[in-house]
Amino acid sequence: MSLFKRILKYTLYFVGILVLTFFTWSLVPIKQTIEPIQPRSDTKYWNMQEGYKIAYTNIEGDSANAHAPIIFLHGGPGGYIHSSIIELMRDLALKGYDVYLYDQVGSGLSDRLSKPKDYSFEKHLKNLDEIIHRHIKANKVILLGHSYGGILAAHFAANSPEKVDKLIFSSPGDLQPYRTNADGSSTDMRALYPTPQQYTFKTPLDVFGQTEKDFLQPRIVMSMLCAMAFNTKWASDKEFDDYTNTMASKFTRGMVADVTHVKPEEGGAGGYSHGFSNYYGRLSDIRARLKKVSIPTLVMQGQYDQGDYASVFEYADLLKGRYHFIENAGHIIWWDKPGEYTQSIIHFLQEKE
Repeated sequence: MSLFKRILKYTLYFVGILVLTFFTWSLVPIKQTIEPIQPRSDTKYWNMQEGYKIAYTNIEGDSANAHAPIIFLHGGPGGYIHSSIIELMRDLALKGYDVYLYDQVGSGLSDRLSKPKDYSFEKHLKNLDEIIHRHIKANKVILLGHSYGGILAAHFAANSPEKVDKLIFSSPGDLQPYRTNADGSSTDMRALYPTPQQYTFKTPLDVFGQTEKDFLQPRIVMSMLCAMAFNTKWASDKEFDDYTNTMASKFTRGMVADVTHVKPEEGGAGGYSHGFSNYYGRLSDIRARLKKVSIPTLVMQGQYDQGDYASVFEYADLLKGRYHFIENAGHIIWWDKPGEYTQSIIHFLQEKE
């Protein structure tokens, strides 16, 4: 046997052993580290037209005040309604606003879908529309979108501006699809919207390097491969959710200005929703439509936000809204500055009435 054939033979043996080891390891269930979220005393459910349930909490405002209801759209994707934001929204209810906070399908206390690719940005938009008209039955609503929820709020407003009374963005994610120039090249957002000198941003704690390493475990990698290639779940929802909760318990340390303000993980993350709700290839660019709408808008960003000023300020520019910079606050602004967060919202709502 020639030297080349010998090398090829042993290389194939080695690769085969690696593949077999990886496959065997991927069969080992993920050990639970975070207790899964449990229904609260005020948890309710909407029966959606496609057959699944969405969990929500409704904080009733003073019925004597005829305000449009507020819908809080959480981040992620695959995030959920944390008890801390429910408690904080009671301040808005005291001002007369009905507040609805719901777990997007696939996360929190809402149902999980049978196939990974059943999750999509468009499905979340469709659910929001159904919630407003079939369940809340409101002619107009106030949308409060945090992070990923901000992208949802912007697209809903662009598609149905007549249904939105006011818009509030809390650390919104980069508007999707990404902005491009006339020749199709990517826009340099920092050149388009340079950071004003009066805003001094600070770098949050870097935790994402570790969470990226945590992803490289065989059962998780195999789960994503099977989901993408065959639209099937290798790991169960319970396992993949727990992995995502464990990851969240680490990366939330980078979402605050002061790590002592991080709230305990409550076990509501949705693993497959996280993996498949953030593809935007089929989305149309809504920027031209947003420029034409007239909706009072507030955009809030913390000093330690991971998002660039340019990407966040774009929302204020397109919607002719107000940009509010909050010192010593991270991506989850209300964990660092709960009072300033709610007072900023209340001031905006009352000023625009």
